[in-house]
Amino acid sequence: MKNVLFVLNFSNSFEGSFMRSILALSEQIENDNGKVVFLIPHSSKQTDWATHLAESGAVVYDFVDGAKGIIKNTKTVKEIIAKYDIKIIHAHFCDYCQHIPVALAKWGKKDIDYIVHVHQNPPKRNQVFEKLATFFINATVYVSVSDSIRNTLSINGKPTVTICNAVDFSRLEFSDESVKKEDYLSDGCKKTVLMFGQDFEEKGVNSVIKALMEYDTEHKIQLLVAVGENTDEATKAIKNICNDTPGWIKLLPARNDIATYFNLADVFVLANKTEGSPYTMIESAYLGVPIIYYDVPGQNEMCIPWSVKVTPEDSAELYKALCEIFREDKQETYTMGLESKDYVIKNYSLGTWVYEIIDLYKNVHRM
Repeated sequence: MKNVLFVLNFSNSFEGSFMRSILALSEQIENDNGKVVFLIPHSSKQTDWATHLAESGAVVYDFVDGAKGIIKNTKTVKEIIAKYDIKIIHAHFCDYCQHIPVALAKWGKKDIDYIVHVHQNPPKRNQVFEKLATFFINATVYVSVSDSIRNTLSINGKPTVTICNAVDFSRLEFSDESVKKEDYLSDGCKKTVLMFGQDFEEKGVNSVIKALMEYDTEHKIQLLVAVGENTDEATKAIKNICNDTPGWIKLLPARNDIATYFNLADVFVLANKTEGSPYTMIESAYLGVPIIYYDVPGQNEMCIPWSVKVTPEDSAELYKALCEIFREDKQETYTMGLESKDYVIKNYSLGTWVYEIIDLYKNVHRM
């Protein structure tokens, strides 16, 4: 197996399903006698997942965040390539600030393959720039997490494959039993809606808040939003919408036992505005939590049973879907949850994902 450099522009506090996937892939590479090196943001060095990497003995370098680090980062990538005989560079969540150093560092080295993993289409305001950037990056192949992203990338004539995201389901078996839903309910609230919203606008949290303000006038629905470390930004966004911080909205900090939050939810709402293959949608289905998601390509492609599709920004349709789920019989909801769990186990297992990526590494020149 060839030696691999992972360039991870990953800023979350906890490893989550993404880092679990990378760690499983790294283990398989090393089992096949390959070497793995990690290049991560300097700002992420103190996170739990980065600390875990370092303590495990992994080779970890860091890059300077932002455009100011392009020259220094180029030197770092060159050093890694030379020291560890890197033949594959695999990038995740990267933008031009990381792509340019990689392109410069591997300039003229035709024996090094650059694999760019695209987890979602860029926001519309950046799409023109990103499309132009794909020509400069000159990746060997792009890996898209959905066919909708693949179709967008293919416009530029670049080799692209679709490999859907996967989840390490074992991490969902752990939750804090001392955390009770009742402790998160404000006066008058009966049901809970869970969202993940480190980026309030891109994750559609603002539109869901507006919908609940318009239709849930008695505030019987408790909105729980996991925001990680972005509490201050999220609080500001809520005040801009509500003029205060109402009790029926609660912000949740980051935690690794994410099943704890899903166990608080009567419904999980995915209001993403850009295409992708959300880990949280798979996680919610595995844990049997009913799902409402915006009609966005990529999310549609997951085809999870009993998930409810609604028109983006249609407040009435969203509220109606919530009410219908709340009225469902508990036994019926449980049965539907089991079917959803079986579906994601069959279609989004981590072992299959690792096999597909390793196969790509071995056959990249046949693209």
